[in-house]
Amino acid sequence: MDKGFPVLSDAPVGLGGDELGFGRYVDPLVQVITDEATETPFTIGVFGPWGSGKSSLLRMIDQRLAEEHPGRTVRVHFNSWVHRGEPHLLLPLLHTLQDTLEQDGRRRLREAAGRIGYVIAHLTSDTLLRRVSGGAVTLDKLQELSQQYAEQRGKVHSELRGLRRTLQEQADRAADDGARLVIFIDDLDRCQPHEIVDLLESVKLFLDLRHVLVILAVAKNVVDQGIAVKYREFGFDAAKVLEIGDEYLDKMVQLPLSLMPIDAGGYLGSLPMPSGFAEHRSLLGEIVVPNPRRIKRVLNTLAVTCAMGGPGLRPDVVIRLVVLRVQSPDLYDAIAARPHLAAALEDMYAGRLPLDRPDRLIERYGQAEAEPVAAAVRRFHRSQDYLRGVFRGTAFTEVTDELPRYLTMLGR
Repeated sequence: MDKGFPVLSDAPVGLGGDELGFGRYVDPLVQVITDEATETPFTIGVFGPWGSGKSSLLRMIDQRLAEEHPGRTVRVHFNSWVHRGEPHLLLPLLHTLQDTLEQDGRRRLREAAGRIGYVIAHLTSDTLLRRVSGGAVTLDKLQELSQQYAEQRGKVHSELRGLRRTLQEQADRAADDGARLVIFIDDLDRCQPHEIVDLLESVKLFLDLRHVLVILAVAKNVVDQGIAVKYREFGFDAAKVLEIGDEYLDKMVQLPLSLMPIDAGGYLGSLPMPSGFAEHRSLLGEIVVPNPRRIKRVLNTLAVTCAMGGPGLRPDVVIRLVVLRVQSPDLYDAIAARPHLAAALEDMYAGRLPLDRPDRLIERYGQAEAEPVAAAVRRFHRSQDYLRGVFRGTAFTEVTDELPRYLTMLGR
């Protein structure tokens, strides 16, 4: 690896580093957000698999709003993953909303910030419940605590009702001043399934308001998992869970935007390749999944491997193994346990492996290995489309005796 080769960061990028071509999304979405003709409440859903660039798109939208429409929006940024594990994500969402409104330079929503702070203080006073449930107490004391708890909960419920009313009043006031409240909610993918559904329900309950726009970034399959967890007692099958997930998002999201898969080859062309691997860029473009995060992980692993691997390594073999390690760890582990499995899969894709002839398999791999190799080939052959490119040709067959060295270098 060249000493100056940069390891690639996975941090979200702004408009100045848009190798993904997301600029085509930004202007239309900013137009929707700032256009007075857009009726509110309004929710934009940015959907895409893990690592597809959703956070970068949200950052670009925020950057464009800040640069071109600074006085027309109050922008709130909530990172769900930072607050994972909280009893309910509503509280940190309210904290974030409060902090942003207090910092609004024109003080349009300061009253709402004060009301939110009051609600948070009461919501976090549920220590009464813990006092009731823990430790020995007398009947009189239990009744006293129960009464206090009921009174406190009543105050909280009253404040929650008032919170929505206050938020609406202050959003209306901001609108009179020419501004809208824009709430960015990111990294939902990284939260637990039940947390995702709880947060979405809170957003619908408290932020479905005039002059308020919400931008959600999430992978749809994660929402489906949350639905499956939340309603597991109903015993819905997979098809029903997908149907409920679609209906759930349809009720929340007025503008769904599914990120189109990137052109892996084109994206690779915008990124630096480690020394010695550039001539195999087309191979990498064929077998790597079109996912920015996965592509950067592959390139970073290639860079480190190149630095520590020593002479004599074939770049095309290293590329294949690194892609397997990142994209199909189960298959990579199976090859690490039985290196001759890689050549067997090459033979299988080429039609040269006689799975229906146990005697031939025993002759090739020995009595002890014949059946495990055959079972692994049956499991992984055609399990993913990109594997056809990985096992095309005879690269693994040509380095069968040296493959343990490659695998030791890459680790498991």
